[in-house]
Amino acid sequence: MVEIRSNTNTINKSSTEVFEFLSVPENYRILMPSKVRSFSSTEDTATLDIEGVGSVELAFTEKTIPSFIEMKPQNKVPFEFNIQWNIREISSDVTEVEAVINAKLNFMMKMMAEKMLGDFLNVQVHKLTEHLNA
Repeated sequence: MVEIRSNTNTINKSSTEVFEFLSVPENYRILMPSKVRSFSSTEDTATLDIEGVGSVELAFTEKTIPSFIEMKPQNKVPFEFNIQWNIREISSDVTEVEAVINAKLNFMMKMMAEKMLGDFLNVQVHKLTEHLNA
């Protein structure tokens, strides 16, 4: 497995508020980078059409209140992966957030996808920080 980590950002909200925001699939619409051509959600899933990748339906597979969220694809995708959100409370109104993708990539796929996946995570963490700090 290849582990790809985002930047770690600080959000001026409690860990519970950050966790609750990230626990709603529709909220991910705000976090999507420009490479996402379309986005839809249900109560339990988010479906993204990503330029160069195709459609990915993500569902929550694990939640540990208020510190951890994991999502995995529910449809056939080019490689096995999960997305994890690590939420660390610094104080009652300051939280650190980091996103991680764990992907089963061969050497060639790693060379092609690692930067794109890292950028995808960094955009999401940046937009999350901007939105919740506004």
